[in-house]
Amino acid sequence: MTSSAIPAVEFRAVSRHFGPPSQPIRAVDQVDLAIAEGSFFAMLGPSGSGKTTCLRLISGFEAPTAGEVRIFGENSGAIPPNRRSVNTVFQDYALFPHMSVRDNVAYGLMVRGVDRRARHARADEMLALVKLDGFGERKPAALSGGQRQRVALARALVNEPRVLLLDEPLGALDLKLREAMQDELKNLQQRLGITFVFVTHDQGEALSMADRVAVFNQGRIVQVGPPAEIYERPATRFVADFVGSSNVLPPERTRALGGPAEWASLRPEAIRLTETGGLRGRVTGARYLGAGTRLTVAAGAPGRPGADEADIAVLVPAGRAVPDVGAEVGLGWDAAALHLMGSE
Repeated sequence: MTSSAIPAVEFRAVSRHFGPPSQPIRAVDQVDLAIAEGSFFAMLGPSGSGKTTCLRLISGFEAPTAGEVRIFGENSGAIPPNRRSVNTVFQDYALFPHMSVRDNVAYGLMVRGVDRRARHARADEMLALVKLDGFGERKPAALSGGQRQRVALARALVNEPRVLLLDEPLGALDLKLREAMQDELKNLQQRLGITFVFVTHDQGEALSMADRVAVFNQGRIVQVGPPAEIYERPATRFVADFVGSSNVLPPERTRALGGPAEWASLRPEAIRLTETGGLRGRVTGARYLGAGTRLTVAAGAPGRPGADEADIAVLVPAGRAVPDVGAEVGLGWDAAALHLMGSE
């Protein structure tokens, strides 16, 4: 990551509304955001949360209803899409089926008037960068999904953008290939040193690849920070529930557990089973997940078995004894594992 004081991308009170002014649909609502140059930045949220619209605002495919999108300090409203120092990789690849892989990669250079020999040489360099040496003469139909994704990535990089926008590019891939491409994208970003802005609804993708994550909900950013901060110290109930899996406890339950009357987050992996003491409960369900078993425990208030029962999720790591459904168990955790989120 570079140390430039000017963000690669900056949103200043940006809104994007659709529909009539009297009843606007607020796709993006008063978003403020700064993305550092040379960083891997993820926009994470459910469908309809505004993250893809933000990507389209950066690329110039949408214009703000209010506010400014600045690219390297310059108001992008005055820059047409084809002159912005950004390029986009789409989920559906958007490759030309009648063109060879090499010509697909070189298409942007052809549009810019680069001669055939030079653009093909540059395209071959990009194919080597994404580990597709020797694939230049093939057609997209002869490639696997992962290979087509690499071609789309090479085509986006061939014009040397300063910011690469990735709109859920791994969504169509199977699990193993998706995980492999996560590693490749992160390594590629570090080698190139350019800014990656990655849109996804997959929490695992965002947490594993990004330097910083912005969590979106209903057109607004609800939290921005490093992945560990987002996961371990969620700012709101939405973040706690959406990012990973968490027991979101209402104020009265937190108070019953000895804490203040605030909403709290308690991750299942932070809870341990105890034979005596702790919060007592009964196992009502178990799901084997490979790396562990997820239990559902109906737990009452401390010292009041059966009273005010609530379901608590517990993750038992692989190799540990798993109690039977119906068994009574105790639950314990370190005080620091109970993350408070305020009373609202």
